[in-house]
Amino acid sequence: ADRLYHGLLNGLSRRLFFGETTVTNEYLKAEIYPDLPDENFAQLCGTAQKLLSNAVSNDMDFAKLERFLGAQVSKKSEFFTEDHAKALLKFWKSQRTKIMEHLAEQSCWRSKLAEVSWRVDVKAKSRHLDELNTPLGLLELKIQPQTTKAAEVVRLEMERPALDALLAQVAEIEAQLKAFSN
Repeated sequence: ADRLYHGLLNGLSRRLFFGETTVTNEYLKAEIYPDLPDENFAQLCGTAQKLLSNAVSNDMDFAKLERFLGAQVSKKSEFFTEDHAKALLKFWKSQRTKIMEHLAEQSCWRSKLAEVSWRVDVKAKSRHLDELNTPLGLLELKIQPQTTKAAEVVRLEMERPALDALLAQVAEIEAQLKAFSN
């Protein structure tokens, strides 16, 4: 029973959180619980779906889910037993991170910064003598669009005044973030 319920949870999570539309209730019933009456399967499936959705929407850690499931088991439903709770805890322990990271990735609708690299060069060639041996900051940003796998690369060259201005703006952003997090 533990393995069957774990399989049901796996199928439901693939459908609910990973968008696999081929994993229907009919498919799950045929593959996992072929001998269970339709009404009982619908009830079992509905209960499992509600519990999974609750765990995800509340981003429950293992201890919180364990307490929550203990309360559910104490209600003495034939569609959610102690074995089901153990299977759900085992499933959540192994799949929570994967599910939550996937949902976070899906909810990101803008590009994100994938990588930053930098170096300092010294100008060795210039039309004007006063620009020779001037330090120059080179900054490379890899931007990961939400819709494609290929990252875009943005390269910047900055002399000292431009770098100081950029650092001042970054410090301002950091101060704003700290103000909101406190």
